[in-house]
Amino acid sequence: MKTLITIAALSFASLVSFSSSAASVSFPDSLSVTGINGETKFGTHEIQLAEGKNLIELKYHDIFEVNADDSGAWVKSAPLYLILSSNEQVQYQAITPVIYTEEEAHDFIDNPVITLKETQGESKDVTLLTHHQLMAQLLLARE
Repeated sequence: MKTLITIAALSFASLVSFSSSAASVSFPDSLSVTGINGETKFGTHEIQLAEGKNLIELKYHDIFEVNADDSGAWVKSAPLYLILSSNEQVQYQAITPVIYTEEEAHDFIDNPVITLKETQGESKDVTLLTHHQLMAQLLLARE
């Protein structure tokens, strides 16, 4: 019985140390993660990052009501990509600009810039890439 308790305690300790030492990023409800490093992910707004470069596929979506009788209009983006390097245990929070209207949502999709804020308070603005921009970067990096 003591052995079982010891094994359970060690397993729990390794899980806790793994989750606290891994870098992560959380996204607002309007940005859904659809993939990370080539693996499909759905229904998550917080992900663990692998050490080194990470390719995160996102989609923007939100609903806007014009008036009280309106059922609303969905604004959705094509896939957007974030390349994020992680070499240490940093927790990021992705923040979109304040978007109140359908027009502001379309402006964001046309120029998708988010702010990545670290738990220490440092922040940086990052532009999300479209599929075409990502392919161009990959092609130019090979030359």
